[in-house]
Amino acid sequence: MNIQNQTEKLGRGRALTAAALLCFSAAATLYVSSNSPPLQTNPTLDADRTISDLSHEQTNSHRSLSIGHANGDCMVTYAQLSEIDITQTWQASFPGSGSRMTWSLVEALTGIRTNDDFNSHDRGYSRVVAVKTHYPIKDAKRKFGGLDELFGRAMVILRNPINAIPSYFNLQYEHLNHLPNHSTRGPNEDWLEYRNLYYLDQIQGYEKFVEYWMEKYPDRQNLLLASYEDLTDNYLGPIVTTRIANFLGQSEGVEHIATESIPCVWDTIVNYKNAGPPVVEGTLPENNEVNASRKKNMRRLEEKMYADQGWHPSSLSPQRTGPKVRPYTEHNLELMLAMCQRLIEKYSFDEEFVRIMASYIDTVSNTVPSLE
Repeated sequence: MNIQNQTEKLGRGRALTAAALLCFSAAATLYVSSNSPPLQTNPTLDADRTISDLSHEQTNSHRSLSIGHANGDCMVTYAQLSEIDITQTWQASFPGSGSRMTWSLVEALTGIRTNDDFNSHDRGYSRVVAVKTHYPIKDAKRKFGGLDELFGRAMVILRNPINAIPSYFNLQYEHLNHLPNHSTRGPNEDWLEYRNLYYLDQIQGYEKFVEYWMEKYPDRQNLLLASYEDLTDNYLGPIVTTRIANFLGQSEGVEHIATESIPCVWDTIVNYKNAGPPVVEGTLPENNEVNASRKKNMRRLEEKMYADQGWHPSSLSPQRTGPKVRPYTEHNLELMLAMCQRLIEKYSFDEEFVRIMASYIDTVSNTVPSLE
């Protein structure tokens, strides 16, 4: 089957995408159920008890989950290191693919801290729920090889290179100009210079990243693929988040928040720009006080997390200022399209990967080139 036919066959709309994702979620849930001790569940929710109350009754007390209220609001609690060693999981992404947002989401879902392969916050690796890495694009002080022996599974977040590469440029621009992370998009004059000098290196790096992680775990029970585009979509986002929660829940020592609360956590962390600041660890206000309370609690969350790990509120959902559209030449787009086509052909056996990459091919194919 040629690439055009594959793209047409797989591009049947968001309903089919949702159905596919739901199948993956159901399979993951079945896997967890068949490999975990039975939980005592209550089929009915008392109006005076939160979903989190039931979740805590079903789980060990070694963590503090975010709290989902029966009326749909959430309180995001501060994640803690696990009190016991847990199975170690990579959180891998090409730079510029929402790793900080995913980091925040994972902590909110599990109540357990994350770390990165640099061990930037001195948390170690045995009592965190996931470890962020951009390998092989970045090798944390040349110690990835030694660390990797401790890990047997990974969740990989893909992003369309047409957006991931400019996002990575923005991050480098911020660092070079001593700006806060996720605060500023570099001007297009700088982007054009960067693109002309480093575009081929970035395309090759993206392909190398995908190949490494696609070939690392032949047993797909140890690999979760998700796309940034699906994760940030208003319709598909909660479904993808459920898949992430179920995948993390397969690790010994990790139990995610009650399934009913997952859409609320997604709305709080990923949909931050549209949903407003989250309610953080407090008494849920009545309707006319919700916005004021959210702002107050968000300030408390910012102060706490900034002190703990240099956290910035934009790490939940990036809100950079500056130009959003980055010009690509016709040759740039041809190289990107050829790379996506090579990958989709090489890993045609993986339906989820093919679905994601086919959507990228469609976007690149329909991008109007620039003369600059």
